[in-house]
Amino acid sequence: MAARKKSARKKTARRKSRARKTTRRKRAAGDLAKRVDKTISDLTKEIDKRMKPLRQELDKAERKAGTEAARVLREARKRLNDVELKGGSDFQKFLRQRRRDLSKALTGLSEAVRPTRKRSRR
Repeated sequence: MAARKKSARKKTARRKSRARKTTRRKRAAGDLAKRVDKTISDLTKEIDKRMKPLRQELDKAERKAGTEAARVLREARKRLNDVELKGGSDFQKFLRQRRRDLSKALTGLSEAVRPTRKRSRR
């Protein structure tokens, strides 16, 4: 049996060692990426958890503001309709038409700012 050359054994050992180092680096990088992903996921959940009450409060304030604006517009429309029209018949006709137009515009605005209600599923 012929003896193996030393240099061949060293080359093989170096290749195996290099392969192990590369595998270790890849595995370490993969583990680090997993830890970072988990940390980011945990932070996202924590932020969502803390933001939920603020979002609910904001939605509530939005609905309240919309309701209040709708109420003010309805009141303005009522007061507009209570205004007494004076003047000649042509002028009164003109004023009635303008009042009707304004009333429609106020009604449309009132409906636009009023918050929509959630519909229940049946």
